[in-house]
Parts: sequence; structure tokens; C-alpha cells
Amino acid sequence: MKMSTVIAKQLFWLVSASVLLSLALPTFAADRGKQDAAVDDAYVPKSEVELRRTLSKIQFDVTQNEATEPAFRNKYWNEKHAGVYECIVCKQDLFNSSTKFKSGTGWPSFYEPIDAKSVGYKSDNFLFYTRTEVHCSRCNAHLGHVFDDGPQPTGKRYCMNSASMNFIEKKQSDAPETDAVDSSK
Repeated sequence: MKMSTVIAKQLFWLVSASVLLSLALPTFAADRGKQDAAVDDAYVPKSEVELRRTLSKIQFDVTQNEATEPAFRNKYWNEKHAGVYECIVCKQDLFNSSTKFKSGTGWPSFYEPIDAKSVGYKSDNFLFYTRTEVHCSRCNAHLGHVFDDGPQPTGKRYCMNSASMNFIEKKQSDAPETDAVDSSK
């Protein structure tokens, strides 16, 4: 009888701990990018319902469930225009097109973020090796992974999912009008 009481108590504490842990993990996950986030009091995180309503299925799966979109069949892998890539969830600037390069992987690749504080990192165990996951530092949206096989000056390859970003093309400014007087008349 005493042995069953001990086992019952241990089971009670084990279940209680796992319930508490499951309640704490979403909060921890939501806060994991805030340590290195740029301070932005104006940003209000979207609810899961809002995210599902505003994002496509692939955008939601990539940013919220750490999915990966298909190589060579995504929006920005071959984008060549000048501009800025922003987070699809919170609109924070992430990468400048001037740091984009052709990696041959089928995903948009950059050698550095627009600002070191715009992205956060965490270890991601995949099959038999550890990768470094990259997420938006403001909203914690999964972006992709960073590898140490990129070009100089950083040697990094930020291999991002198009579904996690929105591209804002830099508009060509109109030629400035001049008030120069035509001296040929």
C-alpha cells in the first residue's frame, strides 16, 4: 500500500510539472526573440486567428510552424530588383537586396541582415546535425537558417524562406528638374 502511495505522489508531481511546463512553453517561445529584439513599443503581436486570416497557408506554416517552402518554387529566390525584404508578419526590415546573392539553393540567400538586431537565432537539431535557425527579432516569425558557407565579407549564407518575407522594391526617383537656363537661344 505504501509503495502505491509513493508512486501515486510521484505521478501526481510528474503530471503537475508537465502541465505547468506546457503552459509556460508558449510564453517562453513567444519571448525567445525578445532578448535581442530592437525596442519597438508600437508593435502589437497578432493573435493566431489574425495570423491565419492575414497569411497564406504556406506563410503561416513557415513563420509559425518552422516549415520550409519548396526550393526554386518560391516568390523571391530569383528576385533581382533593388529593395528591402521585410518580415511578412510584423513588417520589420530584415535584409537589403544589396546583400542578396545567387547561392544555387533555390531560396533567397543573403550574406548579412539589414541590422544585427533585426534577427534572432536559436539552435535547431535536424536529423544528425545542428543548424542555426533565424527568426524575426520583433515577432519571432521563423525565417530560415544561417550557414557558414556564404561569400565574403561575412562568410555567412542566410538561407531564407520567401514565404516569411515581403519585398519592397526601391522606386527609381524621377530625374530632378533643373532651372538651368538654355544659353543656346
